[in-house]
Amino acid sequence: MLKTNEKERLYELVTAMIGEDASIKAYKSGFNQNTVVVVEEMIAASIKCNANMKKLISDLLGVSGTLTKGWLSKTLATANRNVSITELKGYGCLVSVKSRWKIAIINSTI
Repeated sequence: MLKTNEKERLYELVTAMIGEDASIKAYKSGFNQNTVVVVEEMIAASIKCNANMKKLISDLLGVSGTLTKGWLSKTLATANRNVSITELKGYGCLVSVKSRWKIAIINSTI
């Protein structure tokens, strides 16, 4: 059983990762150890997503690391061929993590 302050901190972590969400907030009082496990998995997924995005950008930019106008056109021809578009898995880390884990968080309280 989580204490009230632990539930509050857990909700703060959730909102830090995916933003405010009224439906998750409505279930905050039911947060438990299962919710902790789900949120831990969600954070790991977000870290992986962000690492994949960072790798993609690093591979595209190479060593230059500057975003001047026309940078993408210039780097496409020389971009690392090992970059896999399947690593991105979604519209963006925040949106993809939220869409994947929101229901899991709510279901963990049941």
